[in-house]
Amino acid sequence: MSNPIRKPADEERRVLSLPSYDLGSPATDAFDRIVDLAADLFDVPFCLVTLMDDEQQWLYGQRGFGVSQTPRDIAFCAHTILSNQPLIVPDATLDERFQCNPLVTGPEQIRFYAGAPLVSYDGVRLGAFCVLDRRPRFDFTATKIDRLISFAGIVSERLEKHRTSRTGRILNSLSEATGVALVTCDAVGLITYWNAAASMLFGYEASDAIGRPLELIMPARFQAAHAAGLARMSRSAKPRLNGKRVEVIARHRDGSEFPAELALSVWEGPGGIEFGGQIHDITKRRERENRLQHLALHDDLTGLLNRGGFRQGLEQCFEDQNSGALLAIDLDGFKLVNDAFGHDAGDALLQMIAVRMTAVIDDGLLARVGGDEFALLLPGCTDLFRIVAAAQALLDAFADDFTIGDHEVSVGASIGIAIAPLHAGEVDELMVRADLALFRAKKRGGRAYCLFDTAMASEQTARRAFKDEMRRAYELGQWRLHYQPQVNLRDGRLIGVEALLRWQHPTRGLLPPATFMPILETHLVAYEIGCWVLNEACRQFAAWRELGLDVGRVGVNLFGSQFRAGTLEAMVSNALMTHALRPQDLELEITETIAIRHDDDALRPMRSLFDAGVGIALDDFGTGFASLSTLQRFPLTRLKIDRSFVMNIATDAQSAVIVENVAAIGKGLGLSVIAEGIESMDQERTLLAIGCGEGQGYMYGKPMDANAIMRWTRLPGLQLVPDVG
Repeated sequence: MSNPIRKPADEERRVLSLPSYDLGSPATDAFDRIVDLAADLFDVPFCLVTLMDDEQQWLYGQRGFGVSQTPRDIAFCAHTILSNQPLIVPDATLDERFQCNPLVTGPEQIRFYAGAPLVSYDGVRLGAFCVLDRRPRFDFTATKIDRLISFAGIVSERLEKHRTSRTGRILNSLSEATGVALVTCDAVGLITYWNAAASMLFGYEASDAIGRPLELIMPARFQAAHAAGLARMSRSAKPRLNGKRVEVIARHRDGSEFPAELALSVWEGPGGIEFGGQIHDITKRRERENRLQHLALHDDLTGLLNRGGFRQGLEQCFEDQNSGALLAIDLDGFKLVNDAFGHDAGDALLQMIAVRMTAVIDDGLLARVGGDEFALLLPGCTDLFRIVAAAQALLDAFADDFTIGDHEVSVGASIGIAIAPLHAGEVDELMVRADLALFRAKKRGGRAYCLFDTAMASEQTARRAFKDEMRRAYELGQWRLHYQPQVNLRDGRLIGVEALLRWQHPTRGLLPPATFMPILETHLVAYEIGCWVLNEACRQFAAWRELGLDVGRVGVNLFGSQFRAGTLEAMVSNALMTHALRPQDLELEITETIAIRHDDDALRPMRSLFDAGVGIALDDFGTGFASLSTLQRFPLTRLKIDRSFVMNIATDAQSAVIVENVAAIGKGLGLSVIAEGIESMDQERTLLAIGCGEGQGYMYGKPMDANAIMRWTRLPGLQLVPDVG
């Protein structure tokens, strides 16, 4: 007798699903031709189609065996269903699992076995398709294994059609009278039912649709998102869209798209969660609507209210109740996704976001009021617990990543809350105060909600005053440059300095970038300050060289406004010429955001500067959305590893792996790699060990003024890069 046989981990679910395949009357006729063909093709005397219950192996199709069932404990196929891979036994007498098996020692004298599992549409291994021989076979090639798997796939499809035929007849009788397209799917999104109305609506006959993924009737841009949504639905005990009607875009067989209304139902079936939908073509309904009125009040992309429609709702709320809660919603990270993957992907993402937010809102007016800005009005609601619950539900809707094509992207939301009449007594005031609360939520790092308080109004006033001071600071010459050394980690040589902006404020002292840069980057004066930084850094480099000090190169950070102005090449060339510098004396530093936001036309000046010999460094690599394709299309000489990866590199294996891979990427692309934020010998040793040879950080020197750089270069043990003329 054979050794005891293990059972699959999902044995209970597997056995429960078998009755739906009508085990009591094996459909041998359906598989006779298949087993005959396979037996001839593989040149074997035995070929079987088997299903395995808890005690018996049922032969649904056979050649060579004269029985309809065998005990499970002697069945080769009982081993096959333990995994999704084929089981190949070249010689059973040499396999301890089968040496004593009566099928081997008895009259059948089985020596060779090859079987592939029969897998249902929801992933259950039901049995096997197998071929057997009385002689050992050590020549069963990979090609033959592939053919065996193909036969198993064909049989699996036939079994599924046999199972669904009875369910289909019942559903047909219920749906014929309604004229509504009715489609059902199993847990993995494969169509299990398709009525005549669905055939008329989509152009596929039931035989063409059943067994195929539901993506069959979806535009390609929504298919990956549907798969991710199906996975979330399978994990959730209470699917959010269950029982709700939503508007979607559907696809006809000829490729044309049309708007449809979907009413979704979800239930637990034998093989797990299943769902069905009633689908209506709403093209005519939309055509009957007053198009001009709809466009005036609704967002054409998402179907939500637009800013005008939302304001009408706000005004009506104040007129009817004079109370309610306004939630101003701004997406975190959307602009980076839009820039990285294009506007079509961005539009698809906005539609997905609108559907998710709709699913978690029980009542209220939801609107898209700007590019990546949404708003929710809860009319008459002043209950803080209910308001906070709504805000948290919206934030939770962004917990799972969104799928765009082959990419998984993470987008969050920040929410500002203002309540009438507590915080404002009229529409405009309420909107302003919700925006102030939103700004505070963004300032705290985003992906959170914030309730308005009176201190925010004072803060907004102070912010406007601060922006005014920036303009005066430029006019009065209050900006300063400090320089941080960059060194060769192997020998400590100075190889460059990075110019860093500081503000010598008349009353607050020397301000670091964190206090002003987020505001400055959006200020109109950023372009003028960026030009000043470039010219001043070149002037100082020339002055050092005049005094006999060559610091290698000077790195200058660019603002986005310098790209948009279209004068970058002329600006850099003029600065080099004015101060008699070589192109290789200068390195321009850009962020990942700048790199991915500009097309090939905008990059032409950078390529010209690169060809001339100007260094170009990608700053803080790994913290944004820059991809390998970005590195390939953008002219670069150096990658800068962000300090967040360097901080724990000596103690955190993940940080070390990230830096090691960045160093390898840089080396593979012919780029230099420099690490920021080095503060200890352990960090330095780890960086050297994984192939990063350049660095900067407090271990070598903090940012300092030009005179301090000269004193620093004369410290013992430090070497100057020789002036090569």
